Amino acid sequence: MTRFEFTDNICTLIIMMIAEGEKPLIDYVKRSAEEQRRLFDQKLSKCDGEIIRSAHQDGKAMDIYFLNDKGDAITEPKKGFAYWHKKWEEDFGGKKVIEWDQGHFEA
Repeated sequence: MTRFEFTDNICTLIIMMIAEGEKPLIDYVKRSAEEQRRLFDQKLSKCDGEIIRSAHQDGKAMDIYFLNDKGDAITEPKKGFAYWHKKWEEDFGGKKVIEWDQGHFEA
């Protein structure tokens, strides 16, 4: 999937989420090698940004979080991460969920 295709697909997924009653928040799309290394050093990523690159560095990954109905706290999606990852994989050809990072959607 190209970066443009990823952008088109992830935007469509976000619109689907909203249409189905979710309140998604977009977070971390594009990262520099330095930012990726910082996250690696903090044990928040398994990609060091040089030897193991993150799809975020190529603009082909997005982290999506969800607000509760009041819009004042992060929560699990109403339909669950498994539901949204299945849509991402089957409808858009995205990669499978990373179990320890369920908010991560990757080309």
